[in-house]
Amino acid sequence: MSDKVKLARYRNTSYFVGYTGDGGLKQFTWSGSKNGKAEIKEVPKEVVDWLTMNSVCFDKGELVIVDGDESTKELKESIVDSEAYTNNTHTKEEISKMIKTGNIAQMKNKLEKITVDSEKQFVIDVASEFSDDIPAGKLKALAEWMGVEDPSLLFD
Repeated sequence: MSDKVKLARYRNTSYFVGYTGDGGLKQFTWSGSKNGKAEIKEVPKEVVDWLTMNSVCFDKGELVIVDGDESTKELKESIVDSEAYTNNTHTKEEISKMIKTGNIAQMKNKLEKITVDSEKQFVIDVASEFSDDIPAGKLKALAEWMGVEDPSLLFD
């Protein structure tokens, strides 16, 4: 039996993997996070190796290797663009904290590191849940970051 690795989907949209590494087709589907709880599936280590070599799902933060033992650390180190992986994998709680705490400059600094459109949309989806509590300056910064002129259109 092969080793298993836990992969999480932090974003609130679904994600599908069609694994063809062993000559057959195996399908894995994550329906996405719900109420801030990531969906986690265990997959064979071979699937993670295959995804690392044949896709950008880790580089783009579509799937996240859940921390575990030394072998998961090695898997994370094998990701081609580990900086992009780190900058584009945020939990709902991390996004809430990023927006709610600190000043505008700190928030902007963290937002600028996010480069994947689906992660940007996830940030806006999370922020929309408490948009009435976001100060005007931070709303304006979020709108600028998303390329929206009017902050009132940000959550429409």
